[in-house]
Amino acid sequence: MRKFMWLAIAVVVVVGLWTAGWVWAAGEATRQIKLLGEADGETMPKLTCGTLDVSGFPFRFDLECLDATLIDQDLTATFAGLKGSVLVYAPSHLIFSAKAPFALADAFSGSQRRLDFGALEGSLRLTSTDLIRGLGGEGWRIARFSLVADDLAVTDIVAGEIVEARAKHVEAHLLDVPELHDQAAGTAALRGYLTTTALDLPGLQVIAADTSAEVELTAVPDDLRAFGEPDALRRWQAAGGALSLAKLAGSQPQPEERFEITGALKLNGGGYPEGEINYTTKGVLDRFAQFVPAMQLAMLRGAPNADGSFRNTLTIVDGQVKLLAVPLAQLLPLF
Repeated sequence: MRKFMWLAIAVVVVVGLWTAGWVWAAGEATRQIKLLGEADGETMPKLTCGTLDVSGFPFRFDLECLDATLIDQDLTATFAGLKGSVLVYAPSHLIFSAKAPFALADAFSGSQRRLDFGALEGSLRLTSTDLIRGLGGEGWRIARFSLVADDLAVTDIVAGEIVEARAKHVEAHLLDVPELHDQAAGTAALRGYLTTTALDLPGLQVIAADTSAEVELTAVPDDLRAFGEPDALRRWQAAGGALSLAKLAGSQPQPEERFEITGALKLNGGGYPEGEINYTTKGVLDRFAQFVPAMQLAMLRGAPNADGSFRNTLTIVDGQVKLLAVPLAQLLPLF
């Protein structure tokens, strides 16, 4: 009987401590979010929630912010609802979702847009090779970020409502590449994937198009905090970072048009982009036939392929974009 009594006391103590810890953490999360509402929106972004709720006891934290407003200088964003969930035993894995609509207004340009969607959800998981450093907030990098949304529509709402883009499905993923992580150099690599289904761009007469993209970014910092540093791009260049475009492709059935772009870009010591971009098109460049002389259009198309498409290559040296040996544009340095 006495052993049972001590066991019961131990259970009560553990439950009490767990409950107190959860309540403290929930209160701290609420306090931190409310502190964002005290910012001035100029030097620091200001976030306010019409309704803020924390739930999920005992093994989860669910934070839900309804009727949210985010102000960052000239930009004002409003959200019908945002929700994030974290398991107590997996705090580096966030699952989130949102309620439509989102709206974004730019006081400087006067633009106003609204994003509607049927569903939007995603997740963010962080990883660290040194858990001891990780406990102090150091050394965390993205292991995987995923975003999935259905029935999206972007609408210009400045004067009436003009639909600028629609998509049946959008899916984006960003993954860590463990074999390219260099702990000694403090660099990592990320691979990104994006697909859209049934994409409409009324202003460009694009109907029911499908697009996909695959990219790889190397020599990025392996600590998320370093991304916000003023010299982040310069440090990325010094580490030999590169952006590789494995594929950017799109097609629509009527009229039949398609394109595919591959290439790689780096920054030189002066901050100018350098690299090579290869592209294949069929029908896409015909859109410019009434604006571009036939000889220049033929030069843009490039060499013909057996399937009726055309292939060509752009080179970028010291920020100067060339098609064959003809300069097309001069890009500005990024630092």
